[in-house]
Amino acid sequence: MGKQQQACGSPLQSVKLTPKKLKPTVINDHMLLVPGVLSPQEAQQFIDAAEGLGFEHQGSRGAAYGEAYRDNHRIAMQDPALAQQLWSATGLQHIMAGVTVDGMAPIGLNPNIRFYRYCRGQKFGKHIDDSVEVAPGQVTGYTLLIYLSGQLEAAAGTVGKGSSSSSGSGQAAAGSSSSGKAKRKTPGAAASQPVQINTSAVQELVGGETVFFGARNRVVARVAPAPGLALLHLHGEDRCLEHEGAEVARGTKYVLRSDVVFGAHS
Repeated sequence: MGKQQQACGSPLQSVKLTPKKLKPTVINDHMLLVPGVLSPQEAQQFIDAAEGLGFEHQGSRGAAYGEAYRDNHRIAMQDPALAQQLWSATGLQHIMAGVTVDGMAPIGLNPNIRFYRYCRGQKFGKHIDDSVEVAPGQVTGYTLLIYLSGQLEAAAGTVGKGSSSSSGSGQAAAGSSSSGKAKRKTPGAAASQPVQINTSAVQELVGGETVFFGARNRVVARVAPAPGLALLHLHGEDRCLEHEGAEVARGTKYVLRSDVVFGAHS
């Protein structure tokens, strides 16, 4: 697990988001896509700011520890101001209005902000996302992934369904409880080093889809990254669909990660 960075004085403070009218695409009862949460320019600002902070490699302890395969670079930081800006300025607050988890309403985003970078050959194997308590009576209920790089023509969100699993499945874990627990054993593998980095938000990104699996390993959704596209999906030990971040074949995938926090109705 990478070290937590401090938000104070970071390049992220210079990123200002503009309000947007969002039109979500519902994939199923517990998963939705929201194109245009960030503009390509805003996505580029986040990439530049993250690169200014510096990424650390994140690997895995292996299947023996119940961790999914993971090979990427990450930044983790506590940034309540950014969490609030993402929640209110982008329109996500309105998108999630009316969604409940165990009778609780969405109240904001987890201030634990993470940035992920995947270069060619890197991936995140099959895993589930756990729910975590961020404060007394406040727990995370949905994962929020905002893709920062990819092709513009994919910005509406490419959602595919099929009957076979993708080729990038593996095993190894996130350091935090909310970002990756293996559901089934697969052999361990050593983390590879990135060979090339493309820091452009708009780029020819091949691979890196987020793939969700249902019963009998059937692919139920496949989401292609695009700059500013948000993916929200239900998480928790008994609720989260097993999913993976497919291997990147070309380009560099950047992702901003947080979680929707739920609490008592106000």
